[in-house]
Amino acid sequence: MEAPAPWSLTGRGFILMYRFPQAFIRECCFLPDEWKTMKWSGLGYVMIVDYQDSPVGPYSELLIIPGKTRLDGTKLSTISKIYVDSAESMVNGRRNWGIPKELTDFEWTVESRKHTIKVGSFRPWFEIVLEHGSIPIPIDTRLLPIHLYQNTDSRNYRVSPTGKGTGRFSMIKSIEVDPLYFPGIDELEPLVAFYIDPFQMTFPIAQTDTFHANK
Repeated sequence: MEAPAPWSLTGRGFILMYRFPQAFIRECCFLPDEWKTMKWSGLGYVMIVDYQDSPVGPYSELLIIPGKTRLDGTKLSTISKIYVDSAESMVNGRRNWGIPKELTDFEWTVESRKHTIKVGSFRPWFEIVLEHGSIPIPIDTRLLPIHLYQNTDSRNYRVSPTGKGTGRFSMIKSIEVDPLYFPGIDELEPLVAFYIDPFQMTFPIAQTDTFHANK
């Protein structure tokens, strides 16, 4: 199924916010070699998402954004590792925005306010249990905008997704990560975590061009 941008999506998910150490970003976040010597700063994110409606149907997603670095004179972020459980999402994500999606299995179960999420084919290599509170707060990307730069298949993509929803503070109750497949965030504490349900997100058409990272 070919599903060109823009995309409008709805669903639920967790956002974990970090300030990742430089050594962790360079050694653990699956960056290309030419990006490992750059200085990274600002907030980083891990997102675990259950898209309930999208142009390619429902799917789940796990991703990491290590932070920001200077690209062509501008501070931009990148998704350095991302998994989905939909082949259509994988193919169209690469085609539309250069997002390097990989395919794997997800299991997401909920008991009251506690969510158990397992990621990995044949065996889980990412397992997390999160519990969210009850007090709703508004969440909007206008407060913390994300401007993505992706380089895939020798093409450069820039896109600024937008979103909003109803958030609730959350806590990690347990987590195990195999660093062969995803950065070992089980060794780190997030600054804050939110559960957002429901949310609405828009991925516009990407700008594609050729510009180079400044070290």
